[in-house]
This record gives sequence, structure tokens and C-alpha cells, in this order.
Amino acid sequence: MRCLSPALIVAALMSSAACGGNDGTPDSPPIMPDADLGGPVVVDVTASQPPLMLSSYRLFRWDPDVGFAFNDRVVPYDLNTALFSDYALKQRAIYVPPGTSATYDANESFELPVGSVLVKNFYFPLDFRSPDKFPKLIETRLMVRYPDGWHPLPYTWDAFQKDAVFNPSGEVRPISFIDAAGAMQTSTYLIPQRNQCEACHVKQTNTSQMTMTLVGVKARHLNRIYDYGGSTGKKNQLDHLTELGMLSGAPASAQITPAYDFRPIEANGVAALPPAEIETAARAYLDINCAHCHNPLAIQGDTTQLFLNHDNTDPGHLGVCKRPGSAGMGTGGFTFDIVPGNPEMSILYFRAHTTMVGSMMPLLGRSLRHERGGELLHAWIAGMPANPCATQ
Repeated sequence: MRCLSPALIVAALMSSAACGGNDGTPDSPPIMPDADLGGPVVVDVTASQPPLMLSSYRLFRWDPDVGFAFNDRVVPYDLNTALFSDYALKQRAIYVPPGTSATYDANESFELPVGSVLVKNFYFPLDFRSPDKFPKLIETRLMVRYPDGWHPLPYTWDAFQKDAVFNPSGEVRPISFIDAAGAMQTSTYLIPQRNQCEACHVKQTNTSQMTMTLVGVKARHLNRIYDYGGSTGKKNQLDHLTELGMLSGAPASAQITPAYDFRPIEANGVAALPPAEIETAARAYLDINCAHCHNPLAIQGDTTQLFLNHDNTDPGHLGVCKRPGSAGMGTGGFTFDIVPGNPEMSILYFRAHTTMVGSMMPLLGRSLRHERGGELLHAWIAGMPANPCATQ
């Protein structure tokens, strides 16, 4: 499954408005947005309330030839291994105010200046075998950098894809689609409440304060080639942001170890993966899907002592022959987080693979099984030297 081309949201909005979407909206011709999208991006971090309409930010502009496009300084990007969200396709972009830049960090999320915005569009096509045909935008999640820190701001797209409205209360929506194997799937898709964003984005600082943080804007996740189209063409994302003056302090991308690229696994399965790369791929998958909660500075990590961040080297904290602290029904009746050589007896595999409410992980944002992710974790645990953990 893949994202749209850098002509981006254009195809999503134009085609779904013209032909109807997967929520049953009627056919209609492409519709120009009501809002005036001219001029530069507008981010007012002094306002008492966020804008009601997504268009107020002017993150997108209207091109009469192609439709919607990202505005100036709103730069699209992708991740090597991405968070799974019921197969929703995602389109990410970063905005940094003129005259400022993000500050590079070798391991943690980059520090972005006040007024910065991270944009993430979530959309579904009718048929994942033809993902560019009739995709339907569901929501756009913004992370906006205010003087007091990051604020999560969720927006839900209207039926005709003209604009998105601020929706802090969230909703649960059934979304049906044909998957890449040709099977019909229905997601109980969660558009999160604003306060639910804290579940993934809050961590404890060294002063024991809880603060909102970013998840994907890290060097290892961003170190990849992106096709920006037009005169820019294909460039490394980190190098491109540096050239634009939107990232400072970064070494050349060739000096940065990238996270594992999950795209070949999604396309071809784990069977095509060299055995020597399975552990690296699995740890990258856990890092982006689980480590925002299961790390030493997160509440869940502190209470469970299960650390799934990519740089954890302690097998016990990784879950090997580790008994869970208080997982309740989430254990599936099993005893250890990871039983080396035996994924079927491992709580970690069970929780990542099951669709049982109350047991599946992550707790939010998933109602369907990620087949390729499950295959990868199964292969990783199965390939560990066998240990029944009986005496641990």
C-alpha cells in the first residue's frame, strides 16, 4: 500500500469530489473551496481558540490546473517505517515559519520553533489495488507549536472534500474498503478525541513533568529519498530540509543510520526479507508503533518496564522471558512477553496480532490486524534461540 504522489492531496480531493467517496456521498463535479486560500500560511499562536476550519491556516493553496496543493514552506515527507492505523494511507508535511528552522537531534525528535505545524492527512481509497483512484480524505491531524508546547488539533473533512472542521470530540466511523489482496475490510476507524492524542504524545521529562512530544520527526525515520516532483525531483528528505533552511545542525544524510524501510515488507511479505535483517526490521516496527508508550520516559513504560525503543539493549526490558506487570486480559492467558523461539506463546505477538478489544495493541488507532506487521514480529520471535522461560 502506498501514498499518493507529491501532487499530493490534489488527486484525493479532485477525484473523490468528482466521483463520490467510500462514505456514500453523491457524485459531483470538482468543487473549488469556499475559503480564500491565497497568501502565505497563517498560524496564530496567540489566539484563544484554534480556527474552526482547516483552510484558515492556508496550509494548502488552490491551483486552478490541478486543485489543492501544499502551500509554500509546507514540505511533504514520509517515514521509513510508519505507524499502522487500520491501513489508512497518510500524507505528512512540515511547516516551519520563515526565518526559523528545526534543530537536528541524532536520536530524539527535532526541536521545532514556535509557529511550526506538522500536518498528517488520513485517507482511504475504495480499493487498495488501485490506491490512486477515488481516495477519500477522512481527517487531518495538526500538531501546532505554541509558546507553551505542542497542541494536537484534529480536523474532520466534510462530505464533499471542500474543507475540514475542528473536531476535538472525535468520533468512531465504519470505513469499508477492498484490501490489497482483494478482500473486503471494514475498519472501526477512530478519529481521536483531542485528549486521546496524549496517549501517544506525552512523555515524562527529566524533571518528572509530563510534556507533549513528537513521534515521527526523528532523523532515522526521515532519512530516505522522497519524490517531490517538478523541478525538485527525488531528494533525501533531511538534505532537502537543510537546503531549504528549514533544518539546522544536521550532518549529511549519508552519515545517519536510517530506520528500516518497511515498504518492501508491505509489498512482498516477510518471506522476501533476508534473515539477517528481520531483527532490525522488527525493532524499527516496534519503535514507531509501540515505543511512544513503551519507553523509560512514558507512563506505560514506567509501569510495565517494557521498553520497545530502538536503542534499548536490555533483553529483559525488551520482554524476553519477562512476566507482565498488570496486563489483565491482555495476556491472552500467556505468561511471558516474549518466549524466544515461540511467538504463539508470547504476549507481545498476541497483543500486536489480535483484534480482541481490550487485548490488542496499540490501545488506540487499530481495529484491524496488520498482517505484514504480525508476520514480521512472528518471524523475529521465531528466529530467536529457543528458551522456554520456565525457570525465569
